[in-house]
Amino acid sequence: MSLSNLTNTSTIPLETWEHIVNRSKDVDQGLINSYTSNKAIEEPAYTYLIFFYGILILFGALGNTLVIIAVIRKPTMRTPRNMFILNLAIADWLLCTVTMPLTLMEILATYFPLGNSPFLCKTIGILQATSTFVSTISITAIALDRYQVIVYPTRESLQLFGATLILLLIWVVAIILASPLLISKSLSHHVVELETTTLILNFCYEDWPVQHGRAYYSIFSLIFQYTLPIIIVSVAYIRISYKLRYRFAAGFVSSEDNSNRNRRQLRGRRLQKTNLLLGSIALIFCISWIPLNLYNLLADFNVISSFSKQQTRICYAICHMIGMSSACSNPILYGCLNENFWKEFQEILCTASGSPEPAESQQKLSLRQQCQKVLGRTKPDVVNAGTDYQPCNTVSSDMTVLTKC
Repeated sequence: MSLSNLTNTSTIPLETWEHIVNRSKDVDQGLINSYTSNKAIEEPAYTYLIFFYGILILFGALGNTLVIIAVIRKPTMRTPRNMFILNLAIADWLLCTVTMPLTLMEILATYFPLGNSPFLCKTIGILQATSTFVSTISITAIALDRYQVIVYPTRESLQLFGATLILLLIWVVAIILASPLLISKSLSHHVVELETTTLILNFCYEDWPVQHGRAYYSIFSLIFQYTLPIIIVSVAYIRISYKLRYRFAAGFVSSEDNSNRNRRQLRGRRLQKTNLLLGSIALIFCISWIPLNLYNLLADFNVISSFSKQQTRICYAICHMIGMSSACSNPILYGCLNENFWKEFQEILCTASGSPEPAESQQKLSLRQQCQKVLGRTKPDVVNAGTDYQPCNTVSSDMTVLTKC
């Protein structure tokens, strides 16, 4: 979550830095150009990074904006369970619109381009870390909520007030976990006189009060931002999958007529799709975040010190983009594969496409037909129609919690 490993030269004292540069009459022109243009990465890698980051920012921002609008625009969507998805969408929207552009700026720039502002330096660091922690903690909270609803259905369900308190707690915990970056971030200001120009350089870096402080914080982040969440999410979804299979098998032992046999086959296919969805959530979370966490850990222990500065930055950018891709996949996993969210997306997109308003007597039917024309399909195969479920205590109603509630 930080580029402190790439800017270690910024820790050189002001007098020493200026003394070294001002004494040299044969400064490498490429180095001077790098600082004059403030470009740390050469072409074509410079353009490629902007292009791929731009794609992630665009799709992630649009997807999470759809989720946010879908919850806000209708009171019926503001359920306690949807509030967790809303919180995840807000965190991922911040990742796309704040964290990714700022990180791209740090990767491409030789020095801090936002001027001599210690406040901005500290704020950027804690914003990046906080939005990342909120996103991963929200994914964990969603898994625990689904676990409680399906595995222990007789317990009292979470109310809106309780969900709001949990969301507030998530943000407080995330800020606390990110607070070391607020303390450690520092800005150094340098004015370097050269024969042909004067360079005003600012470096935003991490100055930890203890030796190997950055490495300790990387281990800390690896535990609380990746290891614990992936264990909790995986265990919760494995238990949910096991519970659904048990209820599915128990629901058909008494009768084997043709009607029940057909229903069994239908629900068996739905169960496979539900298990696939649960497995995809855990797997994508695992794959997305492990490269960045491993990079930070290896860099802090100087395992990749043999790389050039440009190679190090490009390697970091690739790991960071893989991690940030979760902000693009989350609206699909938690939104598009949820029946109620999918219907809201259809209405929003149909409205944005300029489709005419349906007649009052045929509003529901014509809206669906309009959306079919715009989007092609009414919903993905993994979504289960609410009318096909039995209303209580069956494996179908449990799967509805995953794809409809």
